[in-house]
Amino acid sequence: MLRFAVFDEQGPAREWPLRRAYLLGPDDVGVRGDIRFEQGQIICDKRSAGAAALGLQYDAGTAGTLILQTCLLPDSKRPYVLSHELARHRIKTFLTKCEEWQMFELSTDHPAMRLWEDARQLFTLGLNDRDPVAMDKYGRQSLERAIEATERLAMAHAEVLLHRRYTAKPASNTTLGVRINPQLPPEPYAATLSKEFDLLYLPLSWKDLAPAEGTYNWEPIDRWVTWAHRNSRPVVAGPLINFLPDSIPPWMAVWKHDYDTTRDLLYDHLTRVIARYHSYISVWSIAAGLNVNADFQFTPAQMLDLTRMVNLLVKQAQSTRRGRTMIEIVQPFGEHVSQGNESVPPLTYIDMLVQEGIRVDCYGLQIAFGAGAGLPARDLMHVSHMLDRFFLLELPLLITRIGVPSSGPKGERGNPQAGVAPVDTSGFWQEPWSPDVQQRWLGKAFGMALSKPHVESFFWAELCDHPTSDIPHAGLMSDPSHQKPAFKRLIEMRRRLRKPLGPLKLPGKVSV
Repeated sequence: MLRFAVFDEQGPAREWPLRRAYLLGPDDVGVRGDIRFEQGQIICDKRSAGAAALGLQYDAGTAGTLILQTCLLPDSKRPYVLSHELARHRIKTFLTKCEEWQMFELSTDHPAMRLWEDARQLFTLGLNDRDPVAMDKYGRQSLERAIEATERLAMAHAEVLLHRRYTAKPASNTTLGVRINPQLPPEPYAATLSKEFDLLYLPLSWKDLAPAEGTYNWEPIDRWVTWAHRNSRPVVAGPLINFLPDSIPPWMAVWKHDYDTTRDLLYDHLTRVIARYHSYISVWSIAAGLNVNADFQFTPAQMLDLTRMVNLLVKQAQSTRRGRTMIEIVQPFGEHVSQGNESVPPLTYIDMLVQEGIRVDCYGLQIAFGAGAGLPARDLMHVSHMLDRFFLLELPLLITRIGVPSSGPKGERGNPQAGVAPVDTSGFWQEPWSPDVQQRWLGKAFGMALSKPHVESFFWAELCDHPTSDIPHAGLMSDPSHQKPAFKRLIEMRRRLRKPLGPLKLPGKVSV
């Protein structure tokens, strides 16, 4: 059992809203357990032996309301101080990534190094203070500085790699894409798309395509496929299989526990979609979210069976035209494994496919943050570290959905000392979401993502805000005539990469 002491301004916290809390084991893989708050402590009952870490949404002051985690910790009768353990993990992350990225020779005057040293000193002061309230105070101060230090380290490393990747050559003409809401008509956005974006991602929701059994509504997809074909815009489409709750037709609910019937109905659906569009699609996302087991639940063998089926159907249809296939990961951080629904960690699922000989051409990641269908907010170092883990797969990576909203729900920020977040449990980065925060986040995320040598394309989460958007306010435009600051920032950065960057001129001593 793990115990974590939490505090407010008066001492031990009298209440503490546990939001997005989960347990992790080695390699940041979620483990099952029960988490509750009692009398100033967060109590974690693990269902497996060994050390574990606690991840949860935490108000980290100026860093934002983010998903953070502790180091792996052994069971202890004495409670750990939560803020102190969150700071310990972030200080350790800085050292680990310095070693992994060979960034130890950063100048001591670099902001990342100065902030890390401040965080380390505050952590040490808390470690030597026997008053747990004082330790908590030092821990929160240390955590703020440590998060900023790791983010600055991630951006310094990204700038080095970006110049290394594009020193002598520009980015390819398949670098920047945007996700399209099929309910929008193409005409108001035609000029913008033709001028600024290389690729389109066209979602193929089973629920929208077949609102009633046996009845199909092809018109929204047809008009976008036709427009893209006429304007020579490559299309990434899918996922063909997506059993997340917001993608399944309501009429399929009756077959939730009947795998054979579900497979037969899915086969019929797939053959129709692939036959209609196979001549126009450059990359098929064949499956997304199968490993999550969020609504329809499958055994690992059934996950593999469905993936193999759709992969074969696409390859047979594309036999006379070279089209690529892709597996998408919708929960890349993997906390869904801790929910006890027999879900499979993302990298384990991919390894299962490889072992079974199910070959695809690339992988896709969805890492959009925000309310609705978005993920809970994380800092940029957390995102960078996650992207690094997919480097070992040795296949190109398409970031098929990345973005943050330009506004969030109204309400108070909460009490930073008590870890109280706003009503919206998706959290935020640095400040509550706004057009300025959206464009600042995009400016950092775009360069960081494309600095990774295995990242091939970057698709923003939404072209334009729309009432049916599953992540509200994540669009680059609020309407066809109004571009948000994030849009202008994205295009500015894309144009920067249309020509070689040349060698990086460093103010300090850096070795990579």
